[in-house]
Amino acid sequence: MKPAIGIYIPYWFQNCSESDKMFADELFKTIKNSGHYNPLLLNLSKLKLSSQKEALKFCHHNNLALIMHHDSPFFSSNIRYKNNVRFLENCVPFVNSTKAQEIGYNKITTKNILREKGLPVLDDKIVSSLLDLENHLEEGKHYVIKPPDQGAGTGVKLIKKEGQQHHAYHNGKWQKVKISDNKRKDKPNSLTLKYSFNFFKSPFLFLQKINIDFTYNPMLVEPYFNDDAEGFSSLRCTVIGSEVVEAVKRTNHNNITSNVSSGGTAKKFELSDYQKEIAVAAKNAIGADYAGVDFLVSGEKTVIGEVNIGPFTLWHEHSGVNVGKIFGEYLMKKCDGMRK
Repeated sequence: MKPAIGIYIPYWFQNCSESDKMFADELFKTIKNSGHYNPLLLNLSKLKLSSQKEALKFCHHNNLALIMHHDSPFFSSNIRYKNNVRFLENCVPFVNSTKAQEIGYNKITTKNILREKGLPVLDDKIVSSLLDLENHLEEGKHYVIKPPDQGAGTGVKLIKKEGQQHHAYHNGKWQKVKISDNKRKDKPNSLTLKYSFNFFKSPFLFLQKINIDFTYNPMLVEPYFNDDAEGFSSLRCTVIGSEVVEAVKRTNHNNITSNVSSGGTAKKFELSDYQKEIAVAAKNAIGADYAGVDFLVSGEKTVIGEVNIGPFTLWHEHSGVNVGKIFGEYLMKKCDGMRK
């Protein structure tokens, strides 16, 4: 019986884009066609493992050499998924490991590690009260605020202070927002940003105002770092093992978040040798096998914005790179090394 490589890619991810679907299909096909390993599709959210003994039996029965999961129990509300990962990881290596994911999903921890490794990151401020924020913000300067433990651009805003007021840039314009200490007992030492915007519910109905609030616990504040004439931009590259396999430039004209899912656009981009070097170093710093590394660029200077781990966007539609095939080859090479 050939050794098996367990693959868990949630159904919702495979339907996000053509690039994501191709990644899943090519990954499975590459392993299957190798003749050395069997791909085993796993649904880690539906397995019913209730003990370490059951997990060990499952691994032996399927001859599992390794499990990759392009998802994360840290952002899942599925308790079964989390428990299954906990049991299985004591029996077989995971790509990416729980330890690496735990680091990667905490922006503060990740940035501290990158800074300790001498990698270029922005100076930041961890804010847990309105007084801390007021003392940190300088009049008229632009800052980016974000939560320490959310992905996909959630809660990322461009703000500035003018007098006693705060403003956030939303959908192409600055608007007044209210930032206040959060009084909830379940979220001490946090701040809430409140803002509202108008939208047309339909072409035939009236203009409607929507009120939005978001709580940061704590709030991560960074200086705005971007001088791209095209708009708010960032570079994103996919790193697998010791190789940068694809890179794109993402641009958004209306909002600080350059994610395509937030209205941004993407196009193929060629990184410099230096950018490739620090991308691989950033992935290695948090102990990951693969990651999506974001860069911010201003003038001649590049800094690492984030190291994305778990289910992140892939870019075949723009880069033309078959990431699934490359990743499948990487997984098999990793298994080969473990068997020697």
